[in-house]
Amino acid sequence: MNVELPILNSGSPAGKQRPNWRSLFVHTCRVALFIGIVFLIRKQHRELVESKTDASALSAITVAELQELLPNASGLSPWNRASPQRIITSSVNERIGTLLQTAPIGDSAIGYLGPTNLMVVLSEDERILDIKILESEDTFEHVNAVANSDNFFPSYRGLNWGFPDLWPDVDAVSGATLTSFAVRQALQARAGSQINLSKFPNKIESRELAQFFPEHQPLSIHNSSENPKLVFGSVHDNTNATVGYFLRSSPIANSLSGYQGPTDTLVAFDERFRFLGSLIRSSYDNEPYVEYVKEDTYLDDLIRGKNFQEISEYDSNEYEGVSGATMTSLNVLSGIQTTVQHLQEYETRIGRGPNWTWIFTECLTVLLGLTGIYLSFAGVNGRRRWRLAFQVILIVYLGFIAGEILSQAVVFGWAQNGLPLKNAPGMVFLCVSALAVPIISKHNSYCDHICPFGAVQQLAMKSGIKNVRMRGRLRRALKLVPAVLLVVALIAASGHLSLNLASIEPFDAFSFRVAGWLTIAIAVTGFIVSFFQPMAYCRYGCPTGAMLNFLRFSRGSHKVQLRDGVAILMFVLALLITI
Repeated sequence: MNVELPILNSGSPAGKQRPNWRSLFVHTCRVALFIGIVFLIRKQHRELVESKTDASALSAITVAELQELLPNASGLSPWNRASPQRIITSSVNERIGTLLQTAPIGDSAIGYLGPTNLMVVLSEDERILDIKILESEDTFEHVNAVANSDNFFPSYRGLNWGFPDLWPDVDAVSGATLTSFAVRQALQARAGSQINLSKFPNKIESRELAQFFPEHQPLSIHNSSENPKLVFGSVHDNTNATVGYFLRSSPIANSLSGYQGPTDTLVAFDERFRFLGSLIRSSYDNEPYVEYVKEDTYLDDLIRGKNFQEISEYDSNEYEGVSGATMTSLNVLSGIQTTVQHLQEYETRIGRGPNWTWIFTECLTVLLGLTGIYLSFAGVNGRRRWRLAFQVILIVYLGFIAGEILSQAVVFGWAQNGLPLKNAPGMVFLCVSALAVPIISKHNSYCDHICPFGAVQQLAMKSGIKNVRMRGRLRRALKLVPAVLLVVALIAASGHLSLNLASIEPFDAFSFRVAGWLTIAIAVTGFIVSFFQPMAYCRYGCPTGAMLNFLRFSRGSHKVQLRDGVAILMFVLALLITI
């Protein structure tokens, strides 16, 4: 039995005749309405974010809340709207830690729906003591799963805040993968903001190293680091043989300051990674003091011949600095040590390679999407056994394992915050193709062949249970449910109401460990009813299916229907809320 999945579709079934120009015009208007609604949601959300005080939640943190982590905490620097951090002080007003947040720098990291703002507590030596969620625009259940995980945030404790690109991979929380990825990216973005890559834009040139390798002229250099924050490379003679190495303190040490600012230092090593000497390339410090340090060779003499480990462990108290330029000279030593330490940690990460598991899963998602699109156009006749296997894969992988299912929460969340291309390119492909295919064709490939919950209902149709007839009045009333849910979702998203959009659809039930009870109840009810009413949820309950069917192009597209009135109403509501 062929069952038509689209919802609120009272138009004629698609035929073989080409749609006329009136159909094209009406269809274009529908697509324009949809784009207009998305644009208004995006515009309204951006205006709200820009008008909201950054880290307003951070201002409410009290000393008492921090004393569990820092027992000596006695005070907090005054709340400053222009600053995303507060200084934690002791009873004698000494700095013993830092309280900061990831917004707005980390807001570019989008999970399932939107960004998450985190509170980070750092120790005096810039180690992570604790991380907590201040506020989030992501799915409530996923955020809650991350916040309550016994392993996720604790895995970051003790990590060096200054080396975010060297943090170990922390396992994502099961059932909340995208939220976990977004949290990690927000933390790294905020930590990386301490390093300004553009303070010393001039690239290293081989002539700068000539004084350290006088017997190997002319020289050539090669940058060996794939990390843009770590300038490290090899030095070659005219036969291309490696004669030594170089290391640059910027941008790693850009956050370190002498009297007035950071200093960019070039360090040379021999072929066995032993210190040869250093060269101050540029500095924001006081010019006379910098010249004093340039002319003094005492620091180079102290650490000449030392390897990375010895330089890293060198006691800076043994170096008194250059007379009259103490802070500048000590800052140069500190910059060299910090950069060497960074290099040591980076070397332990070299060869880790790409995350092949993530690459495989994202490619699998794209492959399943392409297969669904192919079945949509080619049909399933003669492919029923393959179709059954494909449905099982959809349910197991897209549903229970990946949890990558298109929903109103996803659509409205991405409309507000943009697409998570870095975290979930496979899911983005599913979303874009789900919208694009019905716009340019008569097919609704996502609902018919890709949606895991649709596949569950299609399998239920094979049970052989006799269908229950539904009265026409009740059927017509139920067909209005998806339209009502679409309007509710729009009002909640545009008005930033506390309604959890994931709870009005059953899709999160596949991630049953984090799903809410209402979501699970809708899923179970929809599944049971589908035994007696084929595709019951798709026909009478799914707002996402209604949205996709609204965009579907067919011979009957020229007919103005109830769905068009709903779309116009939603556009007007979005416009009024934005104004």
